Amino acid sequence: MNLDIYTTEMSKSVWDKAFFMDKIPGVKYVIDFGCADGAMIHYLAPLFPDIKFIGYDINEELINRARAKIPFYTNERYFTDIGAVIAYLRFTPGEEICINFSSVLHEVFSSTGGIDAIQRLLDELKPRYITIRDMYCDDPVEFGFSRDAVDILTIMDKTQNQIEYAEEFKDKFGVLTNWRDMTHLLMKLQWINNGWEDEMKENYFSWRLEDIFKLTGYNYSPIFECRYQLPYLGEKWQKEYNWFNPDIHTHAQFILRRDD
Repeated sequence: MNLDIYTTEMSKSVWDKAFFMDKIPGVKYVIDFGCADGAMIHYLAPLFPDIKFIGYDINEELINRARAKIPFYTNERYFTDIGAVIAYLRFTPGEEICINFSSVLHEVFSSTGGIDAIQRLLDELKPRYITIRDMYCDDPVEFGFSRDAVDILTIMDKTQNQIEYAEEFKDKFGVLTNWRDMTHLLMKLQWINNGWEDEMKENYFSWRLEDIFKLTGYNYSPIFECRYQLPYLGEKWQKEYNWFNPDIHTHAQFILRRDD
């Protein structure tokens, strides 16, 4: 995978990923778990100089890129060791901490690991807020498979030359039986020219909010929920396949607050 292309694509959604910043009063520290090259932190840090932003990622190359962009006077810190993050905040009240997960939980639950690191952060820091923005599609019962899906596969075969990728997807994730499966495939296809093999390791819809509650011991309650289709994906599918269904969700945003 070309990291320059990857990080550029990820940075395009920074506005969407920063949805929580006006909804977490009293927070003085934001941990961006899986921060990559720090694009979101670099964007937010100058806007919120009184908040310290802590980036954590297991990819040392990406963390080095993040550190290289830090200004001389800064409210940014970056780590590749989860123990170092905990040590940095060990004496900070949990009331002042938010842990943010932006486009990372699907990787943690399906390919890269990291559940233990999340569990450790939650257990030791007891953050007031957990914020999440990730790929998320509702259970498929409401959206049964239809003729439209078959038509999309036909278009791939005739005009997009993507049918071979669809077949590889089905070999990995199973036969397409509902709109969540089709949405997963369509989202994967945008990576054909950069990172297809890496993206095939990930199940985009591998987690549910229930999984996070289990990690927290059910000591958190949702105070904000938004399920939606990322606009540029809808536009892309309409342009390439002449298909658009606004009821199909591709992403979700959640804010969880620790129960008092």
